[in-house]
Amino acid sequence: MTAAHDMAPKVIPEELAPPRLPEVAERLSYPLDMLGPLLGGAARAIADAIQAPPEIAAHSVLSVAAFAAQDKANIVMDGRKSPLSLFLLTVAESGDRKTACDRVASEPLTRWQRDRAEAHRRALKQYQDEADIYEVLRREALKKKCTADKAAALEALKSPEPPPEPMVICQEPTLEGLQRSFRHGWPSQALFNDEGGQFFGGHAMNPENALKTIAGLSRYWDASPIVRTRAAKGESAAMYDRRLSIHLQAQPRVAAAVLADRMMQEQGILARFLVAEARTLAGTRLYRQVNPYECREVQQFHQCMESLIAHSPYMDEGGGLILPEMRLTEEAAELWVETYNRTEQAQAPGAILELVKPSASKAAENALRLAGVFAVLEGTQAVTPEQITRAWRLAQYYLNGTLRAAQLAEHNAAENAAHEVLDWLKGREGSRATIEEMGKLLPRPHRKSVARTRAMMALLVEAGRVQVTANNNRGEPAGWEVLP
Repeated sequence: MTAAHDMAPKVIPEELAPPRLPEVAERLSYPLDMLGPLLGGAARAIADAIQAPPEIAAHSVLSVAAFAAQDKANIVMDGRKSPLSLFLLTVAESGDRKTACDRVASEPLTRWQRDRAEAHRRALKQYQDEADIYEVLRREALKKKCTADKAAALEALKSPEPPPEPMVICQEPTLEGLQRSFRHGWPSQALFNDEGGQFFGGHAMNPENALKTIAGLSRYWDASPIVRTRAAKGESAAMYDRRLSIHLQAQPRVAAAVLADRMMQEQGILARFLVAEARTLAGTRLYRQVNPYECREVQQFHQCMESLIAHSPYMDEGGGLILPEMRLTEEAAELWVETYNRTEQAQAPGAILELVKPSASKAAENALRLAGVFAVLEGTQAVTPEQITRAWRLAQYYLNGTLRAAQLAEHNAAENAAHEVLDWLKGREGSRATIEEMGKLLPRPHRKSVARTRAMMALLVEAGRVQVTANNNRGEPAGWEVLP
C-alpha cells in the first residue's frame, strides 16, 4: 500500500452512522516535515527563534515560496494546466508574532522590491526625458506642409513606453487596484497582509464591493483572463496569464466571521484558501538571544528565494507570462490519481467529507500546486512521487482543519436548535412529545430528519433537561418530557 493511499478519510456507510452529531476531528499539529528540508527547515528555524506557533512560520515561508515559483511554470495533469499560486489564511491571536515571522520570511522580497523601486525611479527619469524629446520631434513633424513628409516623419518616431510599476507586494487593494497594478505593473504579484481584518473590513469587502471582489479573487486563483471594462477611453483591457498569491493573517474572531460568511461560502472563495489555525504560545516565550537571520536554514531559504526572484520571467507582447509546463512522473501521477479518487469517494452522502465538499473538491488541485512549488524550489524537472506524497499530506492537514471547523459550527448550531426545541417542548401540555408529534409539529427549521431530532434530544438528555419516556421496537428513544 502506498504512502498516499491512506491519506483520504474512509467512507462511513450511511446505515452504520448513529443518529447523533458527528465527533469533532482532532486538531492536528502542522506537519512541517512535509514542506521538505528547505521550506520545513526554514519554518522550523523561524518558529524556534521567534518563539511563534509553527503554523504562522510555515505560512510565512510557504507564501513567499509560492510567489517566487508562480512565474516559473504551470503544473499540468492530463492536459489541464494549473498555476502554482496559493491562497493562504492563517488564524492566530493578536501578539502571536505574525508580523515577526513574515518579516523574516519575506526579507528577500523586501530587499528586492526596494531595489526595484530605486531602479524604477531612474528608469522613470529616463522615460520622462525621452517623452519630452519625443514631443518636441512630434511637433516638428506636424509642422511639415507636405502630407507625405509629415506621415513619414511621424512614422519614424517611436513613442517611449513608461517602465512597469515596481510594486508587486500589496496589502489592502481594491479589485480595481489589483487590475490596474497588473495592467501597468508586473504579471506576477502577491497580496500579503498580517492584519487580515484590514482587508476583510476594508473598501474591497464592503457590502457594495464584496461580491465583485470575491468573484474577482476566484478568477485570480483560477488564472482566468482578467477583463476590465470601463467607459473611459483607454481603461478597458483584457489581460492573460497573470498570477496572484495571497497570504492573509487574521485573529480568530475575524476569521470566524469570514469563514461563516454565507456569500463567501456560496461563491466558493473560501474553498480555494488553505487555512491553518495556530495555537498560542503566550506565557511560555521567555526571552532568548537568537538571531533568526543567522540561522543556517533561514539563510539557505533566503538564498533560494533571491535566486528565483532575480530571474526575470518571459513575457508576451501583452505583458502575460510565458510559462513552461511541469508534469508529474508516471508514479507520481498514479499516486495523485489514487488519492484524488479516495478523496472524491469521501465526499459521498454520509461520508466524512460530505460536510466540507467545496474544500474537498479543491484539495486535489491544491495538492498539485503545492507539489509544483516544491519541484521549482527543489530543482526537479518533474514532480516526483515523494513531492506529491508530501503535498497530499499537507492537503490532508488542511482538510482536517476545515472539517474540524465545520463540525464545531454544526455542533454550535445543533446546541442552539436544541434550546429552541426545549422551549417548544415546555409550551406543550405536559411538556412532553413523541417523535411522531415532533415530525409534524416542530417549527419547520427543526423538522429536517428523525435522526437530527434524536440528536438534538440526545443533547438535552445529556444536559439533564429532558428524560426519555418511551422507546420504539428497536430500542430507540421515541418520546421525551421536560424535567423539573
